[in-house]
Amino acid sequence: MTREEVKNLVEVFYHPPFKTFYINSLDGKSFVRQTGVFVSLGITTSMNVIENIKEIIETHKGYSACIAEISSKKIAGQFMNTVIKTGSDIDQYELTEFDSNTMDRETSLKELDSLKEHLTEEEDLEILKNVTPKISKLSSLIQKLDKAGTWDSHLIQKDDEEDFRIFHKFVNYKKDGDIEYRIGIYVTEN
Repeated sequence: MTREEVKNLVEVFYHPPFKTFYINSLDGKSFVRQTGVFVSLGITTSMNVIENIKEIIETHKGYSACIAEISSKKIAGQFMNTVIKTGSDIDQYELTEFDSNTMDRETSLKELDSLKEHLTEEEDLEILKNVTPKISKLSSLIQKLDKAGTWDSHLIQKDDEEDFRIFHKFVNYKKDGDIEYRIGIYVTEN
């Protein structure tokens, strides 16, 4: 089994960019011949999607797959990738520190009201052309999170260009010092 074979299989069902890594250590201390391939889907890919892709891989003749967490560290220019946990009890990493450009529901609604004030004031046409799409975008994101009921796992982020996007509080990647951790799918041959 090669990384390319696993990548080709996953690409049929998962279209956003993703990465694959050989698992080349059993203990995180020494290298071994590859034991399998780890599939790292997008950083914000939900656990449901990861589970679905795992199930698809498992239906492919000759492969076994499980949800896994790996650690990676660079040693002599080579990444040592080790499976540190497998099973259904793996949870995404919760971000706990946020920059000042992230907003919860209450702050998002205040931002929306502030933008709407520009519409009631006599502003020049150029400012109105700039503000109206922002109001629409922010309003749409608030409605989306309200409808899905996912404010506990998402925020809204305002970027430097004052555009808005959904910010995920739970992710599949974290770095601690020189060690990287990822949640994804560990694929081995039967």
